[in-house]
Amino acid sequence: MYGSPEPNELNPNILGRDFPVLVTGGAGYMASWLVKYLLEDGYKVRVTVKDMEKEDRYRHLTKIAERSKGSLEIFEANLMDPEAFKSSMMGCNIVFHTASPYITSGVKNPKTELIDPSVEGTRNVLNAVNKAHSVRKVIFTSALYAIYGDATDIIHTQEKVFNESYWNKSSTLKHLPLGFAKTVAEREAWRIHDEQTRWKMAVLNPALCLGPSLTTYSKSGSFDFIRQLADGSYASGVPNIQHGLVDVRDVAHAHIFAAQDEYATGRFMLVHETRTMLEVAKTLKQKFGSAFSLPTAELSYRMLYFFGFTKGLSRKLVIENVGKKIQFDNSKSRNELGVRYRSIDESAIEMLQFILDHNMLK
Repeated sequence: MYGSPEPNELNPNILGRDFPVLVTGGAGYMASWLVKYLLEDGYKVRVTVKDMEKEDRYRHLTKIAERSKGSLEIFEANLMDPEAFKSSMMGCNIVFHTASPYITSGVKNPKTELIDPSVEGTRNVLNAVNKAHSVRKVIFTSALYAIYGDATDIIHTQEKVFNESYWNKSSTLKHLPLGFAKTVAEREAWRIHDEQTRWKMAVLNPALCLGPSLTTYSKSGSFDFIRQLADGSYASGVPNIQHGLVDVRDVAHAHIFAAQDEYATGRFMLVHETRTMLEVAKTLKQKFGSAFSLPTAELSYRMLYFFGFTKGLSRKLVIENVGKKIQFDNSKSRNELGVRYRSIDESAIEMLQFILDHNMLK
């Protein structure tokens, strides 16, 4: 599953421009950057959207296509419809499956909002791949949350470092449900892949993505991370919880690298740096000064243990994550995909600037 070429061996490029490629959920935060790069490189790109009548949700892609070498086709597809991807996938040799909910807060029904669309969507897309004999490779967008749930999971690793060999075993439907959704969806993807031999798969496990967006309609939970730092939600202080972070543009490029290299299979963890919310807030304060109520301190463990629920933090989350150190080994993505990560400081600043430019702070 994790094979890679020798250093002097050429990597056959199966991302040929003679065949169309499909990007599911192509109007999303990360997927929009992926579509942009593919179009600029001259590829025939097909994207699926949930509702074609809402043209404003994908107009940014059609505008990019108008000034790019590549071509763009839009298809309507619902993740919960087993037949929805048949027409869009016909004749494609690469499928980028990025369509999956990434909601980090405000989830009322985890099963219907996260689990069902993640797992059923994966099943429906990959079953369509099995029927589309032109498809040679699938690039599946998972998440770092499929590798670990709580920070204390690191005690079960060798050398106290997370890498691609680990799976999230601490998230459940009630505790960190997004991590649970990403884990069960990726496991289902590998199950379907392992039952056939025609197409290959590379799974990308990105950390929390930061950086500017190409659309104001994205519902990615990534925006909540920066928005809550700047809108006063944490003016009194932030929890001391470490987060793996990566630039959204690096993740988009990694998808293309994984598609271009026939030997790039298995899992690839995409994470550049580990930061706390306070560390990110300090970076933003250096750029934006006192224009916002950015936090300047961390809340005590005792306060979070007893009153963390006022910040949406369960007692279990506090116990398993506050004050705990985490570390990641991203060497596989750097050595086998050739990812060169950009500064997280730059990513955070550009994301907040985008939020301000488009009046998205409130």
